[in-house]
Amino acid sequence: MAFNIKDSLNKQSIIQLTLLKVILSIFAFLIIFIFVYGQNFWEKQVLRFNYNLLSSASNAQSKLQSQIFTIDNLKKDKNLTKDQKISKIKDAIDSVIDDYDADLIGYYDIDLNLIVENQNDNKIPFNKIHSIMGSLNGFNDITTNKVISINLPIYDQEKLVGYVWAYAKNADYVILSFYDLSKIIILVLSLSVLIIFLIRKNIKQIEMYLEKFCKMIIENDTDNNDIQEDVLNKLPELRPILSKISSFTDGLKQINIELESSKRHINNIMEGISDGFFSIDHNWLFTFVNNETYKHVLNDNIELIGKNIWDIYLQVMDSLTYDKLQAAMSQAEAMHWEAGFIIPDHYYEFHAYPFEEGLTVFFRDITVLNRQQLEFARLERLNLIGQLAAGISHEIRNPLTTVKGFLQMFGSKSKYEQDKEYMDLMVSEIDRANGIITDFLSLAKANLDNIKSQNINEVINRVFPMLQADAFNNNKEVVFDLKTLPNIMINENEIRQLLLNLVRNALEVTPEHGSVIISTYLQEDKVVLAVKDHGTGIPQEIQEKIGTPFFTTKESGTGLGLAISIDIAQRHKANFEFKTGDSGTIFYTIFPVFSCPYPRVK
Repeated sequence: MAFNIKDSLNKQSIIQLTLLKVILSIFAFLIIFIFVYGQNFWEKQVLRFNYNLLSSASNAQSKLQSQIFTIDNLKKDKNLTKDQKISKIKDAIDSVIDDYDADLIGYYDIDLNLIVENQNDNKIPFNKIHSIMGSLNGFNDITTNKVISINLPIYDQEKLVGYVWAYAKNADYVILSFYDLSKIIILVLSLSVLIIFLIRKNIKQIEMYLEKFCKMIIENDTDNNDIQEDVLNKLPELRPILSKISSFTDGLKQINIELESSKRHINNIMEGISDGFFSIDHNWLFTFVNNETYKHVLNDNIELIGKNIWDIYLQVMDSLTYDKLQAAMSQAEAMHWEAGFIIPDHYYEFHAYPFEEGLTVFFRDITVLNRQQLEFARLERLNLIGQLAAGISHEIRNPLTTVKGFLQMFGSKSKYEQDKEYMDLMVSEIDRANGIITDFLSLAKANLDNIKSQNINEVINRVFPMLQADAFNNNKEVVFDLKTLPNIMINENEIRQLLLNLVRNALEVTPEHGSVIISTYLQEDKVVLAVKDHGTGIPQEIQEKIGTPFFTTKESGTGLGLAISIDIAQRHKANFEFKTGDSGTIFYTIFPVFSCPYPRVK
């Protein structure tokens, strides 16, 4: 119980405890006051009550003493019977003692053994009265005796003839005493309650201003002069505290400003880098994530801070990335690796660095970089082929021209008439070899001449008869879908060659009575030339080899058509792409537009 009271007191505020102590002090004072004052009060009451009773008895004694001669004559009167004597004596005594109503006053006559009293309802027995006659009188303590009493002798010529006695009931005097005492106690209690009320009111006011002071400090509103002066005028003791707190909060403000500035600076750096960056603690919870990382989360609306990395990137489990992160965390060593991540068909470069609170991880999408490296390797091969073609073209063409000339000369003579068929075959093969050499030279030659602003639709329309003839000869057709386009910088001869290469390849894979669709349109400020066939698509296993010189699936192909087309596109700073499937393949050549006066068409 004591322990619970102590705990309860410890939970109270200083103001509440102070108020409780004041109340307890007042009650303690009241108890001491009542005890000290009550003891003195009772002593005074005893003296007062005994004195009043003595005064009443003395007055009755004096009056009866003056009547003693009359009473004695009545006793000696022989003409009266005893009863008559007693009756007349009672009348004489009653005339004296009836004047005292507050106390029980009586007279005891020794000769007649007669008691006369002023109250008929006296319940004090005669033997009680008789027993004290002649005893020594003293002051009585009303707190210990049930009655207080006094008796005084009556003499007739020095002869004791009777006693005047007086009684007072203790209960009556106690009630009167408590009544007087209660008025004092009620007054003291009323004053105490008033004092407690005033103290409580003032403490509540102090508490209210302290709450204002605390609120002003918590809300950092120390610059509000009205509130500040109101509080300090009521509680000037708080001025030094406010001065210290203001000095302390000013320092904190400056520190917070510097921290916020440093945090913004770091965040700007982290958000400014193009790489994804995040940090995780030892429980694998995200502690920092930059905006680039959010682009690699399947759920765009999720907040990563405080989330477990394995809950967000569940598909990374049982992968190289998972193993490397675990190793970096457990071994506290930097790790570097390349692996897939969230976006399909994308490849990433990772760097994990341990620190005291966990790991920091940088990652970068290197898919485009890998493709560029492959493209650079392919271009390097093309460049090597071009240089080779340029170097050997003259060396090969000259002897071929000589051989062709002699074959044609021999074919014109009559003695070789029976071998003319073989002569023509050899000439055609020499022409075919010259064609291959020409294709080699086109790979090596960067033809920058005749580049001018033209509309690619016009180039397509001019080459249309040739394309339509090729299609007609194979029971197929070429369909145009040309949108309004702006002019672009192109070399018409090279664009014609690119278009012929793409359309002839498309016609070869399109079944009879099928069509090849040539379309142009504007997409995101770029001119797109698309050639679509209706073949069976390009198999997955050879898609990466498309455009490689000498790679072909045709029995009589050289594998240089697409390589030349890609080279032409690159010389025009255009992108060369393709999309393939079971319903056919579309080759896209996407040219840049530096000014676009026409609306976009999609």
